[in-house]
Amino acid sequence: MRNDAPGASPRRPARASRGFQPTWEWRALALLLMASILYIHFRPLLTALILFLLGLLLAVALHPPLTWLQEHVPLPRGILAGLLVLLLLGAVSALLYWVVPILLVQALQLVEQLPLLYEDLHRGLSGFARRNPEVANYILRQIDGPQTQAFVAELVAKLGSYGFALGGSLLAALLVLVVAFYSLIYPMPLVSGLLLFWAPSERARVAHSITNSLHRVRAWLFGLAITMLAVGVASAGVLWLLGVPYALLFGLLAMLLEVVPTIGPILAAVPPVIVAFLQEPVRALWVTLAFIIIQQLENHLLLPGVMGGALRVHPVLIVFGLLVLGTLFGILGLFLAVPLMAIGQAVVQEFYHPAREEKETATEQARTALEMQNLRDRHP
Repeated sequence: MRNDAPGASPRRPARASRGFQPTWEWRALALLLMASILYIHFRPLLTALILFLLGLLLAVALHPPLTWLQEHVPLPRGILAGLLVLLLLGAVSALLYWVVPILLVQALQLVEQLPLLYEDLHRGLSGFARRNPEVANYILRQIDGPQTQAFVAELVAKLGSYGFALGGSLLAALLVLVVAFYSLIYPMPLVSGLLLFWAPSERARVAHSITNSLHRVRAWLFGLAITMLAVGVASAGVLWLLGVPYALLFGLLAMLLEVVPTIGPILAAVPPVIVAFLQEPVRALWVTLAFIIIQQLENHLLLPGVMGGALRVHPVLIVFGLLVLGTLFGILGLFLAVPLMAIGQAVVQEFYHPAREEKETATEQARTALEMQNLRDRHP
């Protein structure tokens, strides 16, 4: 029965239960759980997801020139995006037309020379073994066996099967271009659809996090393109000056392995050092020194200039991401490791750090209020 007496205090309406309000940590945990289930039960679909992410990366890279074209060319966005993609295809095709024949010749020569290089390496290590028997005999036992010889023979015999892999790679590249094209034409539905997963009160922070992530990824792509070109040209030029054969092929290898930070430059230096060592041990020392100088110039001059500190990911986190994504997805995982780590860091800085700072501020305010109350109690 309702109490309407004049002296009675009005009853407060019951507060509606808000229920469970998931924080960003719970959402991240849910996404991680979904990714684990997807990997375990639907692993073939992850290839499509990786290609989709590569298409988005290409769209992010092409967005600034597309925006510039929109401001200066009176054509619809779709036509400009198509022209930009065609221009990219033309540039890549021209590069392949001029460079690939030379690379194929050098690659075939290198493959044909592998048995001879193996014999030279065996001969050189045999001489080294006579001078240092304990160390070199162990190395000889590792390489002078049926497994190594079978690997060389299998590598030479399977050259024809690489054509099928090349055909699959061309199809994957076409799918990446299609995703990039439609992402350039209709970018807002992608962002709006992503924002729908968040509460209206958090969408502004999510949008800011997306903007920050895009800035980091764009800086990484620009810096990666510059460093790949510079390192590839410098490596090929230095190897040519030192008289190392297959200089263009090794320069291309150094350029491609720039995608893999920290580990890639080391892997790129191994083949030319071995070939130079088989020519002359002193030349191998010069090649090693040249790669070290190129790497130091890249780390201390080139990268700070072109990236401007936009990527502030700790090297340990980069190596961890390379190990995890490389194990799960191979070469494509290695390529996506750095941008995904940068995006993850941007999300953590946007959601975790402000929340922690607010909590610390509230704790400090409560501590200050308690100290003031204690002072009043002591000195009334």
